[in-house]
Amino acid sequence: MNIFRYLLLILLFLNSAATNSQIKDAEFSITITNLRNNKGHVLVSVYKDGIGYPDEPKKAVRIAKLSIADNVTSVSFNGLLSGNYAIAILHDENDDSKMNKNFFGLPKEGYGFSNNVMGAFGPPPFSKASVQYNSNEKKNISISVRY
Repeated sequence: MNIFRYLLLILLFLNSAATNSQIKDAEFSITITNLRNNKGHVLVSVYKDGIGYPDEPKKAVRIAKLSIADNVTSVSFNGLLSGNYAIAILHDENDDSKMNKNFFGLPKEGYGFSNNVMGAFGPPPFSKASVQYNSNEKKNISISVRY
């Protein structure tokens, strides 16, 4: 009976270690391409279940301010729970932490959304920009910036 308990404890420990290594390796990676220059930074906001999407970064579950090299940048996030996420990005060329617009209200700086979707008159709805993420897997997406 003691040998059985000992073997059971070893099996449980090994299973736990394998599960922890899977979760540790899980990440959500985002590559931002098509940047027109290396000026400023790229601001990334990750929204879960549509809360705050797309213009309330204080409600985002993750945010990042990224440097640019060779008109590309990327970021990886760990520890996200499984669920639906949408990403909004801004190429903040003048580093003022806001979307600059022209006289007609159109963006003067680059922007983009997950799934590379666009809205007809404004940002796309969360349902079109959202991607499913499973917290025990790696996910890689790419967003192409529009100007």
